[in-house]
Amino acid sequence: MAIYRRLADPDTGNPAAHEPALAHSLANLGVCLSEEGQRAKALEVDLGDSLSTAGQRAKALEVATEAVAIYRRLADPDIGNPVAYEPALALSLYNLGVCLSEEGRRAEALEVATEAVAIYRRLADPDTGNPAAHEPALARSLANLSIGLSAAGRRAETLDVNAEAAAIYRRLADPVTGDPTVHEPDFAASLTNLGHGLSDAGRHTEAVEVAAEGVAIYRRLADPDIGNPAAHDPNLARSLNNFSVYLLAAGRWAEALEAATEAVAIYRRLADLVTGNPAAHEPDLGRSLTSLGNCLSPAGRHTEAVEVAAEGVAIYRRLADPVTGNPAAHEPDLALSLTNFGNCLSPAGRQAEALEIAAEGVAIYRRLADPVTGNPAAHEPDLAHSLHNLGAHLYAAGRWAEALEVAAEAVEIYRTLIAVEPAGFISMLRSVLRLQAGALLGLGRLQDAQVVRDWLAANPGDPDSHK
Repeated sequence: MAIYRRLADPDTGNPAAHEPALAHSLANLGVCLSEEGQRAKALEVDLGDSLSTAGQRAKALEVATEAVAIYRRLADPDIGNPVAYEPALALSLYNLGVCLSEEGRRAEALEVATEAVAIYRRLADPDTGNPAAHEPALARSLANLSIGLSAAGRRAETLDVNAEAAAIYRRLADPVTGDPTVHEPDFAASLTNLGHGLSDAGRHTEAVEVAAEGVAIYRRLADPDIGNPAAHDPNLARSLNNFSVYLLAAGRWAEALEAATEAVAIYRRLADLVTGNPAAHEPDLGRSLTSLGNCLSPAGRHTEAVEVAAEGVAIYRRLADPVTGNPAAHEPDLALSLTNFGNCLSPAGRQAEALEIAAEGVAIYRRLADPVTGNPAAHEPDLAHSLHNLGAHLYAAGRWAEALEVAAEAVEIYRTLIAVEPAGFISMLRSVLRLQAGALLGLGRLQDAQVVRDWLAANPGDPDSHK
């Protein structure tokens, strides 16, 4: 790269001849640095090299930014050659978006990812572009854009983008007209993302159908006889875990428990201290244990649910430890695991512990959703959900005034969210309002409780949107 810098120097070299090669080398270096940073991060527990990892990510961002700047000039419609360099500009924007996201610069990452998608849409246009050449890159850029949209709390747009990506990958992986060998892994991943978006929108039946298709693909890809378990077991486990969540939301508890149990078994192998890679797979193991606990509790297996959920919390406490772990990366998962642990403790008759654990989860979500220091768009839905759970524990303990106060806060958050996205939150609002009405009755405020009940009667929810 140093050679290309000299060759492309505007004073001593020939930028017109050598800037394309310089930009290409910068783009490749940026990808290598980013991947190296990810590998170092995976080994962080063993190497104690977090500062070095951060340095690699920062250098990757610097290099990716420079590559984008050069390709912008090369693809400029007035002074450059868009036909020749727009594909490289789009790819460099994609890489820059990944680097910005890794640095926590979400708004900038979303802006860059949006621009990359816009370019790829033109390049893959069936009338004016070349779909065969650019649709795979368009689908990949859409998947990346969905991550930024999700982090910004823009759930409806996230769902639309994931649906578009899945549709493209379905065509690309078609066994007759496409190339399944190349595109099936990406197709399965896109189905996983789409299922998540459908579930967030309260469309749980559709989420189950989509997730089941993704699981079936990953089973084939990870089959020890015809596939590659080493490459695809993590993906199979992740898809099974998500599948269990959607099945549980759809009320299919027995199937949810089966899928969650299988996911945990795979992650235990992957995170084994001797034969696996704990640094890479412990976060996923913790997440799958949380899901399994949620499935065991409705099945009446309360003791097992508590044990499993406690194990998940213990993993996330280590991962989110402010001294030895990474709170920025793992506090959201810790908060979710605490909320679910509380839900497992309560039916096991351990109400006092459930209250304490649920309150801790709420405290974390408050920090994460703080309008000044946190990300309200990403974490307010989780804060409202955790408040609802805490209110339910308070109500069960006969602490109606406190339950009413917590429920009222959750109601206000849900009303704000519903103004933007009604379908995704109406059932949650109805659930917390039922809690509010119960607390009002407990306090003897019969007229106020009736007002809430009248609203619920006048605003029925979709039975499939219960979450």
